[in-house]
Amino acid sequence: MYRFAKSIHFILMHSPLWLVLLLGKFLGLGIYCIPKKRRTAFKNIKMVFPYKDNSQLHKIIRKSFINFGLSIVESFIAPRIFEHVELKGKENIQGEGHILTGIHEGSWEVTMCFLAGQFNYAILARQQKSEGLDRLLNEIRQDLGLKVCFSIKELMHFVRKNYFIGMAVDHGAQENMPLISFFGHLVPTPNGAAYLAKKFNKAIHPCFVYRIRNFHQCIEIGPRIDAEGKSEEEILRQINSFYETMLESYPGEYIWTFKRFKRKKDLEVIILNDGRLGHLKQSQALLSFLKEQNSCIKEKVIDVRYKNKLARLLSDICALTSGKKSCVGCGGCLKFLLKKDTLKEALSTSADLVISAGSLAAPLNRILSSYLGAKSAAILKPNLPLRGFDMVILPEHDKVRTSNAAIIKGALSYPADCQRKAKECKDFFNLGDAKKIAVFIGAPLRNRERFLSNLKIFIKNLKDFSLKNGYKLLVSTSRRTDKAAEALLEGEFAHFNNIEAVVYANRKNYDFVFEGFITLSDAVFVTSESVSMISETASLGKPCICVSLERPLGKHADFLDSVKNEMVFLENPYNIEGIAMHESSLFAYNSKVIRPAVKKLL
Repeated sequence: MYRFAKSIHFILMHSPLWLVLLLGKFLGLGIYCIPKKRRTAFKNIKMVFPYKDNSQLHKIIRKSFINFGLSIVESFIAPRIFEHVELKGKENIQGEGHILTGIHEGSWEVTMCFLAGQFNYAILARQQKSEGLDRLLNEIRQDLGLKVCFSIKELMHFVRKNYFIGMAVDHGAQENMPLISFFGHLVPTPNGAAYLAKKFNKAIHPCFVYRIRNFHQCIEIGPRIDAEGKSEEEILRQINSFYETMLESYPGEYIWTFKRFKRKKDLEVIILNDGRLGHLKQSQALLSFLKEQNSCIKEKVIDVRYKNKLARLLSDICALTSGKKSCVGCGGCLKFLLKKDTLKEALSTSADLVISAGSLAAPLNRILSSYLGAKSAAILKPNLPLRGFDMVILPEHDKVRTSNAAIIKGALSYPADCQRKAKECKDFFNLGDAKKIAVFIGAPLRNRERFLSNLKIFIKNLKDFSLKNGYKLLVSTSRRTDKAAEALLEGEFAHFNNIEAVVYANRKNYDFVFEGFITLSDAVFVTSESVSMISETASLGKPCICVSLERPLGKHADFLDSVKNEMVFLENPYNIEGIAMHESSLFAYNSKVIRPAVKKLL
């Protein structure tokens, strides 16, 4: 490899510069044509500039790759480029032996070698994977007076001799490095420069290189950063702030394929909301499990609105052909599928994870996660192949098994803010301290007459049980409860003294009612037709009594069978006195499934 690299060096040193220029641009465009490289660059730049449109981003990426290609060929002919280099900000440097920092932008070899002609200069470098190439580059560097070190200990020797020191501040960061904000993302940042500055009382000057035209480039030395009286984190924040400013002006100089954000600690999560409250709650429950593993989460909810029914149909087709390997960040299909407000939200964001629940939002999850280079988590069975998602959460009663699926009982739920909501509830309804029973009424699935008839019998028995045992009642309907059921309840509770609160969700609902009623109660009665309502109730740990007002069929019957050990089932004639109540462990069971799956996903 050394002989081959030496031959390339000889050829380029004796070739016309215009030919070397064409070769560099051709090399850069060749790398740009590699889909994987382009996808990585798009994912990273989208994190930094989510507000820029795709045409702007791809223009920057293309320029970045061309500059990268030029930088590669310039590494072999650095001395030939010096006459085209302009140095700005040298007046910012006073005295000797300062630390000059850089990031993965500009023509690094030309910059280092040029500065070696301006100062006594030593750099901290990493060896190239190719020993032959590494040998050649170090020969060129040493011929130009550049001192190359491969460890901090070795570099300290030159610090003590008052050499100027060159160090990268976006490379080689380990897990224990300080987390410093870079374009709003917490990234591990190498602290070597800050450490040496504090240890030897040296000033730091961040440097940035940008290409003016072809081989003409400018090295700009930034303002002095003094280490005295500052923590390493403060110093690194100032350094990152300088590079943020420069990259906003010269974004095409950065190597966007460089994995600066690979180890970032913040997590950007998009939740796709299809308008169904139960689906949104399940997505938020998964988000709560994620927050157990990572407290630095930025969440965003996007309402899913397709242009029309045809667009909804086409979304499934587009989702089938989307994938992280096939999508290169054009977002073209989104423009044909989504209404303007949803499209604007989707295109002006970045994400590490996209969450959806239900089949309506699932295709957009697949398309959007592919477009952004994000992971995807789908809750409930989508109308798409499950292998297309990184994680799928499925209820046991769906009877589906796949390697990327977490199988739970019922609907996903995560109790949150229960005590706060209980206090709000108690204060709002002026509730007393007497023991209580919570009751949640849903809506008929198939047989409305039977539902209403059984509801009337159940309410009568519940009232008798309440009076006999001294329980106050907290009753709430759902948004699906029809007017006939509401009228029945109004008639039954109009003059009933043991009722403390009744909420008709279709008329006026409160976000503290569900958790508040359950937390304040000793037992909870919930009608059996709602998978979501039963699952949420059982997940709060109180004794749960599932009241059957209709005969369950199909998957609904399978669901009830899957949770039979978590609750008590009550059927006509609704003998409440004979119930043997016990607390539910549904949340504990589902948590044992979800938590390992979340760790694997992250």
